[in-house]
Amino acid sequence: MALQAKSGNPPSNSISAGQIIAEFGPNHPISGNSSGNGFSIGNYRKIGASQSNYPQSIGALSFSSIDGGGAVPTSGVIRFSDFYGTRLNTVVNFWSSGAGGFRLIGKSRYNNNGMIGVHNEVAVVGGFRNRPSNTSGTKVHIHVNQQIGSERFDQDHCALRTGTWNSGTTLQVDLGSSAVIAGAGGFGGNGGNAPNIGSDGGSGTSGLGVQHNGTTVNIANGAILSAGFGGGGGGGGAFDYDRKSARWGSGGGGGGGAGLPLGLGGQGGNAGNNEDVEGAAGSAATSLTEAGEGGNGGNNANEAVGAAGGEGGAAGEAGNNGGTGTGGEGSSSRGGFGGSTGAAMRRTAGINVSINNNGTIYGDTNATTVQ
Repeated sequence: MALQAKSGNPPSNSISAGQIIAEFGPNHPISGNSSGNGFSIGNYRKIGASQSNYPQSIGALSFSSIDGGGAVPTSGVIRFSDFYGTRLNTVVNFWSSGAGGFRLIGKSRYNNNGMIGVHNEVAVVGGFRNRPSNTSGTKVHIHVNQQIGSERFDQDHCALRTGTWNSGTTLQVDLGSSAVIAGAGGFGGNGGNAPNIGSDGGSGTSGLGVQHNGTTVNIANGAILSAGFGGGGGGGGAFDYDRKSARWGSGGGGGGGAGLPLGLGGQGGNAGNNEDVEGAAGSAATSLTEAGEGGNGGNNANEAVGAAGGEGGAAGEAGNNGGTGTGGEGSSSRGGFGGSTGAAMRRTAGINVSINNNGTIYGDTNATTVQ
């Protein structure tokens, strides 16, 4: 845990070698001193066994000293008093190749403490020790520089959850310039089989879920934190009849909502008889800012005209409702409702979060309930 703050001048609470070793790890293999505690305070001015110079780069993060903030000197005279108020820093790896994915949890990766390719799942600043199982008093960076997506159907489901950490942990989520944390896009609703109503579009899901009080979220230039957006509603079907004929026109499918993964378009309606003109399928979304288009409804001689599906939702726009079919002397049905938007960030009720944003946020950051 963090070393004590300085009390008084001169201080009444001196720092021991044992306390420094307990916090930052032993360095006697570096000094070659096997007697006593094998401690050489000067070795903490350099990085681990390599004794290379600071700053230490871990992913897109840079640490200026073993304590992460420059309090401990990296050259010249170093004293025990330089360690007052310092703490161990660790970095959870969501930054290296292969470290992204879907529905991930920061605390689970910290606990796993394995390897992702050639990189550790948890890196320790300074490099003199392994990560502690109890994080109280330490500073943990959940560092993201890959794409992380969610799953569909439940707005509360987040792409990346922080997980819950020991009390006294200072937690920071750092999004690098290549980071994308985004909810999934909702499916477009299916077009109505004439003369029925269109199906509703699926809801988008959510990006980051914060479950530790006092978390700071830093979003670098180029990084994206985004909600998933709802799919468009399917178009309504239509039916028309007169004394000589009956006609059906089915609705078009709704467009897919933007997200990660992208929402797929809904199917066009099909009444299943020879007198029906089927609706066209909606298209899938193509990015976080480009939703899928709704498919056209089936037009049966301008007498029974199925409605087009609604466009899916994307940044700045909710999923659209499907249109209403027109059936002349027959029946007309409304389209399905556009799916709702997820949240860019959700937080457990009562959790305080600080956001430093130099990137892009699409969606709400104050929603509660995290799954």
